[in-house]
Amino acid sequence: RQQVNIVIVHGESLKHDLMIYCKLPDTKISIVPHGDYSLFAKYKKDNLHEENIILFFGRIKEYKGLKYLIRAKPIIAKEFPDIKIVIAGKGKCQECKEIIYDDNFEIINEFLPDERVAELFQKAKVVVLPYIEASQSGIIPIAYAFKKPVVATNVGAIPEVVVHGKTGFLVASRDERALADAIIKLLKDEDLRKQLGENAYKKMKEELAWDNIAERTIEIYKEAIEEHRKPQSI
Repeated sequence: RQQVNIVIVHGESLKHDLMIYCKLPDTKISIVPHGDYSLFAKYKKDNLHEENIILFFGRIKEYKGLKYLIRAKPIIAKEFPDIKIVIAGKGKCQECKEIIYDDNFEIINEFLPDERVAELFQKAKVVVLPYIEASQSGIIPIAYAFKKPVVATNVGAIPEVVVHGKTGFLVASRDERALADAIIKLLKDEDLRKQLGENAYKKMKEELAWDNIAERTIEIYKEAIEEHRKPQSI
């Protein structure tokens, strides 16, 4: 800790955690948001359209709370019997053994090339992050690049990027009913879903742009260099 000049984190809640658990002073922690992933949008295809798809994307880990999305499925399927929940990403998925023969699920348990990533996000109506815990997520900027609203849990610094009621919905973690209700609300209301998607895209372009992040990062490095050059007390 004594050798560190400045630590960069992706959110206010993460800064708070460092101050509490690592005893770092406020002056040594700077916040820079996770940048956009609009690079995937260049693979969009004009002949692809939205389908009744809920997308869970990314490496499968226990902390990502996939089991709560799986438990939410019967609630969602009562309203949308033809719903398809796509689970896409590498990792061990114990719960997937229970749903392998369920027609409401599609499991793509492998690494996906950029073109395939773009296809999945383009076809999805909602992107879901049912995380139990988290710091931040690059999945959110990808969703925003495709103008998709996000349903996520209120953990870590995720609420600093997913604005409840504006770019998506936030729900309590480990609550499949709340998760299902938020998803159903978006699936039922196309106008709301489209508006939240537009808001998400605007947030990405204005707040998560790499030019802005680069400028802020350069400022932080300059501050760190200046701090390093100061005479050290003995």
